[in-house]
Amino acid sequence: MIIIYGGSFDPPHRGHFSIVEKLVQDFPEPKEILIIPNHRSPFKEKKILEIDEIWRLSELTFGSLINDSIRLVDMEIKSESSSYTYDTVLKLTGQYPNESFYLCIGEDSLIGLVQWYEFEKLNELIHSYIILRRTTEAPHILSFPNQEIENKSIVLNNPIWDVSSSKIRNERNLEYAKKWMNPDAFVFLQNQGWFEKNK
Repeated sequence: MIIIYGGSFDPPHRGHFSIVEKLVQDFPEPKEILIIPNHRSPFKEKKILEIDEIWRLSELTFGSLINDSIRLVDMEIKSESSSYTYDTVLKLTGQYPNESFYLCIGEDSLIGLVQWYEFEKLNELIHSYIILRRTTEAPHILSFPNQEIENKSIVLNNPIWDVSSSKIRNERNLEYAKKWMNPDAFVFLQNQGWFEKNK
């Protein structure tokens, strides 16, 4: 099995790191967990951080987890266009023709999943969806767009962290960022004077 964990990571924080830790705990024998920062989400505005900054921050944030079965993948972030999950999964099926694919999505994206680009084709490529809790504590049941998606979904009972990338980048509060970011990633931004820019 291949687990796909993508996101904007603008910037990455401890909540993102804890998701990967939980995936390792709950799925101890995947062939690979692929952490895939995107270039630009079709659902979000232009990123605040530069692409090379996000890649470096991702290396610093997830670095202690990287091994033979957990990889940081640049296939989306090096693209010049919006990152569509279907395109990514289609490419991965060519690289791993005999593997089943498990796609991580946040519960906040669940209802709109059926409106994703080429969803019907994407759905055919996905063995299971791993649903990441954002606000709904276990054991509360999530709302699914239809029965088919619910039947092929696994809800990850991950810790819910009171942190957001948008708050880090919009407020640029040193103490908040220091609390929620990887220490090396925080220092990287601090050394660039990022917290003083465009406040």
